[in-house]
Amino acid sequence: MNWENLKYLLAFYRAGSLSAAAVRLGVDATTVSRRLAVLQKEIGTQLLERSASGSLELTSAGHRAITYGETLETSLNALSSELSGAELAEEGMVRISSVPVVNSRILMPRVRRFFRQHPGIELHLASEIRNVSLTRRETDMAIRLGRPRDGGHNVTAKRIAVLEHSAYGPAGVDAGDLPWITYHENMSFLPQARWMTEHLKMSESGIAGIRPSDLEGVIEAVAAGIGRSIIPNMIAETDHRLQVLSEPKPDLQREVWLLQHADQAGLARMLAVSRWIAEVFA
Repeated sequence: MNWENLKYLLAFYRAGSLSAAAVRLGVDATTVSRRLAVLQKEIGTQLLERSASGSLELTSAGHRAITYGETLETSLNALSSELSGAELAEEGMVRISSVPVVNSRILMPRVRRFFRQHPGIELHLASEIRNVSLTRRETDMAIRLGRPRDGGHNVTAKRIAVLEHSAYGPAGVDAGDLPWITYHENMSFLPQARWMTEHLKMSESGIAGIRPSDLEGVIEAVAAGIGRSIIPNMIAETDHRLQVLSEPKPDLQREVWLLQHADQAGLARMLAVSRWIAEVFA
């Protein structure tokens, strides 16, 4: 049954005639008559009948249908009001996907302040090496280090920052002669890994005997005094175990992009989270 047809039965009941119902609904009387005929056919029961005076009246089944129709109308109006309010309310869950180091080193230290300002929002931070799919609704938002190449017509992408990089070594140590900590071969596509590969061709320093598979591992290896490496300033400058080196000075930048669903961008909770993420990186 097409529930929309019940609106025509309710309008007829409240207006008292086909023509008056048509005026109430903003259509012509023929449309009202046709929709009521379809409704009766869908239900398989006669809802209207002609009286002795020739006017249309509700049958007993029609009156029962009105009772249920009014209940349904009330429920739908309540649902509409609740959903409209939810769009404006800063509450609900937001799933954010990013590489582990962004979640642990950039977002997590600032989550407590976010919750003080937005107590009704629940954040799910998914640490992913792979690029999860927004088009398949695997996440609500994704933070990418680099210009995104996927997405779709319903996914918006916005550049929110550019990460500057420097060479870092362990704090309190003359790191100029330490070997370079580079990445596992599976991560050789990273800009900092490519830079170190090119730099090592002209460097007298060797390569450390460890190759982490992610930036978090590189940071921990540098902090342990194993060697030096290229690390984003935003992450390294907050770690007291690291010190920036005057040389070399890599001309290296990585763009930070925020992706989200276009049809969710106007929700209050999404606006609050996207503003927070942009402010964190800014």
